[in-house]
Amino acid sequence: MRKKNESKRTTHEVHSGLHETAATIALENTRRRPTLFPFLKFKLTLRILSIVTILLLISSLGLFTYTKLFAGTSYKSETFSMVESVQDLATLATAEAYVTTVLKEEDNKLFNKDISVNLPGTKRTLLLIVPATVLAGVDLQLVSVENMTVNEETKEISLTIPRAQLVQEPSIQMDKIQTYSEEGLFRSEVQWDEGFDLAAKAKQQIELEAIELGVLTKAEESAVQVLQSFFEQLGYSSQIEFE
Repeated sequence: MRKKNESKRTTHEVHSGLHETAATIALENTRRRPTLFPFLKFKLTLRILSIVTILLLISSLGLFTYTKLFAGTSYKSETFSMVESVQDLATLATAEAYVTTVLKEEDNKLFNKDISVNLPGTKRTLLLIVPATVLAGVDLQLVSVENMTVNEETKEISLTIPRAQLVQEPSIQMDKIQTYSEEGLFRSEVQWDEGFDLAAKAKQQIELEAIELGVLTKAEESAVQVLQSFFEQLGYSSQIEFE
């Protein structure tokens, strides 16, 4: 009886060991068995990275487009506004000169008719002292966006402006013209209409003398001072050049 019980216990232990061994082998086979999940996980990761890359490219393109369309437009708008302000300063970029020129005329007339021969008593020498005002300036109305560069980082402005010119014809002070004449025996004193005619001829000489006196240079210096002061009030340093 005792041997029979020991035999049953031994048989039970063997069966239990076999079950445990089978379970262990099955578990190991399950662990070693290849699966599709790593591959699917790799594909999913790759797809996510691709989507992120595309989104980054779209964001970069959007930022670039914004910079070009809006930041560039803002820069041009600001420059255009600055140019308009410069154009409004046109009346300040001027210089005025007071010039007095002496005009000398000689002629030969007999009975109010010109003659080619210098006969005694027919010659007359006429002197006119003509005062006038000459105005010169830089035409800032000609300044455009192409003439200006604005650096917002360094707060610097580079501007190219036209050379100074005479703004208008000399303004002759007709009521202050002094006339001196030396008449011959057959000549009458100078008439006012003759004086006015000679004053008109004096305009060209007045312009030349005004330029020699430096009225154009003074106008350019005035323009530079006005513009630099204007830009300085806006917080910019400036470099002004002439065409």
